[in-house]
Amino acid sequence: MVLSKADKREIADMLNAFAERRPPPMRPEDMLLQAAIDYATPRVTSGAQAFTDMPRFVPFPEQVVGAAIETALVPSRRKKAMTKFNKAVKEGMKIVRSSSSYGKKGTISNSKKAFSAVTKAVSKARKGGKLPKKGVLRKVQSHAKGILGTAAAMSRKAIKRGPKGRKLRIF
Repeated sequence: MVLSKADKREIADMLNAFAERRPPPMRPEDMLLQAAIDYATPRVTSGAQAFTDMPRFVPFPEQVVGAAIETALVPSRRKKAMTKFNKAVKEGMKIVRSSSSYGKKGTISNSKKAFSAVTKAVSKARKGGKLPKKGVLRKVQSHAKGILGTAAAMSRKAIKRGPKGRKLRIF
């Protein structure tokens, strides 16, 4: 069957009209996004509407009751207190940073080595060990003794000698 020129033009116009009405094909990720939007829109709009309908002014007794319920249901975690040992290490690192022992003043060139030395010095101070003769670690250890206070002195007293001169810890 042979089509006339007018028939061909009519068919082409129909196809063009159909193509204009139909949206372009969607990729799978676009389809998923559209489905999520269609699912969430009514829920979000109802929640937003409820939020905008809320009164701006809440009477004081209701605020108190709300705060009490909130604190009872959602307990806030208290920040963990820093131990004396950690405080002494922190101060010791400050002392090391202000000296020129582990790099120029204000910086530490080998932080791992410096931290190791400071931790060992504070541990020695906690156990009641002797101070070094001189140097930055003497400052660190003496400062740590001040921070650790009686805990270091008590731990020194708690160490007794056992058989063959070995140290025994008595609690």
